[in-house]
Amino acid sequence: MLGVARLGENDLRGWWGGHALDRTGSYVLSSMFRRTWRPAALELDIAAATVIHDQLLGRSTALHLFSDALPFRRWALGWVAEQKTAAPPDPLLGILEDWTAASSAVAVDDWCQLPRQPSGEHLGEGMLLGRLTSSELHKPSALQKALRQLGAAYLDQGAPFRPPYFDLAR
Repeated sequence: MLGVARLGENDLRGWWGGHALDRTGSYVLSSMFRRTWRPAALELDIAAATVIHDQLLGRSTALHLFSDALPFRRWALGWVAEQKTAAPPDPLLGILEDWTAASSAVAVDDWCQLPRQPSGEHLGEGMLLGRLTSSELHKPSALQKALRQLGAAYLDQGAPFRPPYFDLAR
């Protein structure tokens, strides 16, 4: 998830128009938050991604990677918060900062071992990947499968950005 949040910055795919971990962001944030600027940058990336997904999909029943109904954003933000007091912080923070357009998609693919089959249906501003029931939101195996499908759907995204999502089936 952190990789996707970083992938959306302007120096990579430009989906959320942010500059948190690029050269501009590192210059500004490192002068404001000397020790914790990288975790702060990731928090900004996650917030920007959440806003863009919510704006484009426009409903709470569209379950996307940054959705309130899925645990992924909460887990990522918890890890990022821990990095503010970690000594030393996880090297992943520096790795994400150093990403280039070429290395970022390869890294997301390698880290997550995602299936390269982002089959989805373009509906409105998004890409429907399927449906999840309320009971599946509490099953680790269903969450893992959904995470893999969501992650794979970002790798081949270009412009216009179409956030991948699952419909919540009630």
